[in-house]
Amino acid sequence: MLDLVLPVRCVGCRGPDGPLCPVCGRSALHTQPSLVPACDRPGGDGPAICVAAGVYGGALRSALIAYKERGHRALARPLGARLAAAVTVALSAAGGWPGGAGPVVLVPVPSSAAAIRERHGDHMARLARCAAATLRQRGYPVRAASLLTLRRTPSDSVGLTAAERRENIAGAFRPVGARPWRHHRTPKGSTIVLVDDIVTTGATLAEACRAAEAGGFVVRAAALVAATSRRVPDANGVRHDR
Repeated sequence: MLDLVLPVRCVGCRGPDGPLCPVCGRSALHTQPSLVPACDRPGGDGPAICVAAGVYGGALRSALIAYKERGHRALARPLGARLAAAVTVALSAAGGWPGGAGPVVLVPVPSSAAAIRERHGDHMARLARCAAATLRQRGYPVRAASLLTLRRTPSDSVGLTAAERRENIAGAFRPVGARPWRHHRTPKGSTIVLVDDIVTTGATLAEACRAAEAGGFVVRAAALVAATSRRVPDANGVRHDR
């Protein structure tokens, strides 16, 4: 009845079949996950394997913004399914699935308390749980756990260069709880996969990886819902800065 009074518009094309119409849904949710560089620096200290479910543009960008900034929680499950696809490819590239990687823990990059309040919840923790649920339905031993938290809140990174982003985020994260952190909520032999919504320069992933490994965790890979277009190689394997 509410939809008759206040119809939910598609976040991609603004048509009547929201939150994602069939056409925009196919564009946003049927992308091919691909390997992307985790860090802009040669020999950077981010995860060795980094996979994004799609390019940050078009309907996928619209869906992420609507979910993250406008409270469209109904998009958590389909976006979580895309994140699950990226996790599967990342672990396969890291030598895990389908041969078996043991228990897998998806660790979301933490958000600030202010961002969590503004977004009415931790958007990445929710996506991590949805991705884990999708993978468990397929028989994989996966769960999500917020093993990292903020030591300090970095400044807004919009407009910063790659070097400025690295400086801005350096030392911002720490493991949750007390030493030894690796004993907190992780079964012995767990495979840790960092998860985030978007990768731009890779500075945030590199800092999250540093913090996790400082806590005794071994990060096998990172999985993202989307990567900016400059990070996704073309058919010839070449990245184009835009």
